[in-house]
Amino acid sequence: MKDWLRFLPVIELLLVSFVVYSIARTVIRYRNSADGHDRLEGIRTALEPKLGKGLLLEIVMAEINVLHYSILVWFRKSGEEERQGAFSYHKTSQIQIFVVVFSILILAEGLFVHFLLAQWNGAAAWIFTILNLYALLYMIGLYNSVRFKPHLIKDDILMIYLGFQYYIKTEISNINSMKKAVDTGLSIPKDTCHAMLRIDPPQVELALKEPVLMKASYGRSKYVKTIIFRADEPGRMMEEIKSKMDC
Repeated sequence: MKDWLRFLPVIELLLVSFVVYSIARTVIRYRNSADGHDRLEGIRTALEPKLGKGLLLEIVMAEINVLHYSILVWFRKSGEEERQGAFSYHKTSQIQIFVVVFSILILAEGLFVHFLLAQWNGAAAWIFTILNLYALLYMIGLYNSVRFKPHLIKDDILMIYLGFQYYIKTEISNINSMKKAVDTGLSIPKDTCHAMLRIDPPQVELALKEPVLMKASYGRSKYVKTIIFRADEPGRMMEEIKSKMDC
C-alpha cells in the first residue's frame, strides 16, 4: 500500500497534464477553424462536454480570456466603429491611465520584492515574480478586452460589458426607465450592476422591470434590477435605446 502511495503525486501530475493538454488542443483546434462564430464562445461550447457548465469551466474561460486579450489581440484593430449597434466606452474613460499606473506599480513591486525574496528563498522569489507577471497580463488583457468588447444593441437585445470583467444582457422591452446617472458616492446596492470603473463618473442608469443575471469573471454572478454604465457617446446610445423602447 505504501509503495502505491509513492506514485500518487505522479498519477495526479499525469491527470492534470492530460486535462491541460485536452483543453489546449480544443482551444487550438477551434482557433484554427474557419467558421465565423465568435471564437471564445466557440471555445466555451467545445469545452462544456469536457468541463461541464459549472465553476471549473468559468475559471478556465477566465484564464483563456486573459491570455487571449493580453497577447493574441494586441496588434489587431477592434473595429467597433464598423459594427452596427456597437458603442465603445474606453475612449473617454480613465481605464488606460488606470492600467498604465497599476502596470508600473506591479513591475516596480515585482522587482523590489523579487530581490528581497531572493535573499531568503530563490524559488519563492520566482513564484512571486510569475504571479506578478500574470497580474501584468491581466491588466493588459482587461484594457484590450474593453477595446474589443463594446456595448451592443441588436434588435430588442441590449448587451453591456466592462471588458471580460462584467457582462449583462437584457431585452430592451424589459427596461422600465432610463436616465442620466448621478454619482452619489454611496456604496453600490446588491441589485445594481455598476459596469464601469469607480474612478469614472457614471453616465447612464437603467431601471429594469424584471431582474436579469449579471455575469462576472471566474463564475461570479448575481441578479440585478439596475444597470449603471458609461459610453463614449452616451447621448447617441440613449437615443438608440429610447427608439427601441418606443417601438
